[in-house]
Amino acid sequence: MIASTNGILTWKRTGTHDDPVRAIAGGDFSRPGRLADLQLMRYLRACADAVSFGAQTLRDQPDLIGTPDIEGGLGEALYQFRAQQGRRRFPLQVLYTESGRLDLRAPIFNTPRLEVIIITTGAGARLLDARGGNEKRFATLVAGEEKIGSGGLGTAHERLFGEFGVRYLDCEGGAVILESLHQARLLDEIFVTITDVHVEATDHQELKHLFDFDAEGARLIGEGRAASDPGYVFRRWRFNQR
Repeated sequence: MIASTNGILTWKRTGTHDDPVRAIAGGDFSRPGRLADLQLMRYLRACADAVSFGAQTLRDQPDLIGTPDIEGGLGEALYQFRAQQGRRRFPLQVLYTESGRLDLRAPIFNTPRLEVIIITTGAGARLLDARGGNEKRFATLVAGEEKIGSGGLGTAHERLFGEFGVRYLDCEGGAVILESLHQARLLDEIFVTITDVHVEATDHQELKHLFDFDAEGARLIGEGRAASDPGYVFRRWRFNQR
């Protein structure tokens, strides 16, 4: 997760120009701190058996794919690292959607060798099937008929573990699915990047805020700063010890 200095993660976008991540990053994706943040994200993806996103995150970033080679020269080295760890070249891609309303033309569904698993409802699975989901050859895990509750999420993740060998799942949000995973007691750790940007809450609607880690009983197990950009702080919090 990436958050402003006053703990804001995202808000309801007013259009394509209104990008919370870019705003929280200071409007400059070339900042050394942001590049270090991306490097960390790539490494976490390289360590994961699966990378997951909520449906709204994919709608906001339709070209999103959870592989280690975001940009830059470390892509192949990270894939070699995965091979040394006995992992497949690409992490499994896991999407959460109650409605099943996903754009099946998105790159995540049309990239060779990329395997996608959709956690959805019975209604969502039927909609995906009616829209040609069978042709895309992705797997669906039904976690409820109309809604996905904590129990359904737990069962779906047990299947990810038992049937697909997912031991380490890197969830990159958004805030809604991270909160749902936390409520289901599935969220073990959070890596959060805090920038030096203050976001005016009155400028936006439907704000999402960072967890109150102390109130939630989380433990800070790591902290650091980008050497060339101390305005970025990287923290690792642990909720559950497994």
